[in-house]
Amino acid sequence: MPSLLVRLLVIVWCLGGMSGHAAESPSSNVLMLDDNTPSLQIGTGIDTWIDEGSHSTIEQVAAGVDHFTPQPALTRNTLNKYDTMWIRLRVKRTPSSAKHWALNLPLPFVDQVNFYSADAKGQWKVQRAGDTLAQTDWHKPGLYPDFDFELPDSAPQTFYLQVHNFKELAVPIRLATVRLRETQRQQEFIGLGLMFGALLSLTVLSMLRFLEHRKAIDCWAALFALLIAVTLAQISGVLNAMLWTHVPELANSASNVLPVIAVGSTLLFIRSVFVLHVNFHRYDRFLSFVGWGTIVSVLLFAMVDRFVADRVCAAIMLFATVIGTGATVLSWHQGSAIGRWMMFALLPQFFALTYMLGETVGLVPLLWQMRYVASACVAVAIPILMYALTQLTHDRKELVVRANHLPTQDALTGLLTPEVFQTHLEVAVQRAIDDREPLALVLVRVTNHDHIRQSYSDTTAEQCLLRAVVKIQRILRDVDPAGRVGTAQFGLLMEGVTTRKALTERMVKLVGSGLIPLPGLVPEVTLHFQAACVLLHENPVPSDRVLDDLRGLLADMSPNTRRPIRFLEAVPTETSAWESSANPA
Repeated sequence: MPSLLVRLLVIVWCLGGMSGHAAESPSSNVLMLDDNTPSLQIGTGIDTWIDEGSHSTIEQVAAGVDHFTPQPALTRNTLNKYDTMWIRLRVKRTPSSAKHWALNLPLPFVDQVNFYSADAKGQWKVQRAGDTLAQTDWHKPGLYPDFDFELPDSAPQTFYLQVHNFKELAVPIRLATVRLRETQRQQEFIGLGLMFGALLSLTVLSMLRFLEHRKAIDCWAALFALLIAVTLAQISGVLNAMLWTHVPELANSASNVLPVIAVGSTLLFIRSVFVLHVNFHRYDRFLSFVGWGTIVSVLLFAMVDRFVADRVCAAIMLFATVIGTGATVLSWHQGSAIGRWMMFALLPQFFALTYMLGETVGLVPLLWQMRYVASACVAVAIPILMYALTQLTHDRKELVVRANHLPTQDALTGLLTPEVFQTHLEVAVQRAIDDREPLALVLVRVTNHDHIRQSYSDTTAEQCLLRAVVKIQRILRDVDPAGRVGTAQFGLLMEGVTTRKALTERMVKLVGSGLIPLPGLVPEVTLHFQAACVLLHENPVPSDRVLDDLRGLLADMSPNTRRPIRFLEAVPTETSAWESSANPA
């Protein structure tokens, strides 16, 4: 996840370019371009004029210079689908600087921008871009409006921008040399490719999880990650450049519709991840209602004016984000392990959406990079949501494994039941007899278990048994079977143990660890282990009676014996009757 965040920040930096201020002549509003500052964003005052009704042509605008008034570069201008904003730029270059420059507006959602420049004969040439135009009609197809112009000499040149948009807009204008601009475009595409590649990889991962576990939530997670990737591609202009190239109507509408659907789907996915219906049944239902309501609200774009629908849907998205953040807080309050990560994922989205809504209503200044910051926050949230889903799947798989093991495992200790352990023992003994494989069988007893239960409680005695199992497992390999064959008795099968010395060393460790007081119990409680052992490859006692023989050996041991580790000896072979008669004394 940190590497993905770094990539997203690189994308934002690339989209922002190398921000700077052009030099301004003290005597006139002329921007000075210089190779020493090959990339900059206009931060000085620019001349603008709102053409109400959009009746003027470029010739009329160029002639009516008195219409223009200077204002700060990022001033929010009140626009609607009827009016047009004209921007006049006067630029010049230093004598030794590059002739070919590029101008771009990093606004993938702007309806239409026309860039006018005069040729050598004084005739106006136009370059067009915007999401209401097919990419084939753009001067330079790309993520957002991008234009080229030439400064043949160091004399001032005048250019005009004609901007159409359905709602108020502040226009960031960036300038760069053509060579540097091509490098910036390549960096943008590489950064976006890395981000979308990571999101699509998460989509494929969810589909693989669905094919493995056959759980519907994994399929929904794949569709959700795909929806987020598509939404970010629309916000950044990738879909307009790659998919909606010949369908500008879809390109224009998708910029408003897809973010709303993505926010609503996020709420529904959060509801699937957090089990709120157990303790917060009403909030869970309300969360579902808000999620579906957010998705359905996109129908407003087909029912009312686009400006009104955009305002209403922006407020709904902000409200939905607040509700989703509330669900995360409740889950965290419940002690959810993933609630903390979800807070880190959703809070940045909440602040970014709040700022963007404030921009829409004019409460905060325009920060055009905020759209890309919000996209980065959403992209970072996807791995966190997938991590949450992974944790849920892991817990679910553990429950399934435990359920499958219930018939074979002891309910308290998790060791094998006596019947299953006996089956393992029979197979191991037969293998030791046939192949002479080294095999040791140990019967371990906690001799003070009854004393602990009488002095403390049954609960404490059970806790001591669990601690005993932990200590026993430390001397076993993962492949060595162990079973609970009595109230406080445990059978251990150890393959590969060839000598009594090696087995004794393991048992000494077990007995010594039992004498360490158990943590959390006052007064101090220790576990007294006794072990009856047999090397089955040396003493092949039949499997149907070997445990009984070891129990008899334990029964002969005093609770306070100084020899808690003993071996079952082989029964001496008696002389047959025929041999005795053939060799009388």
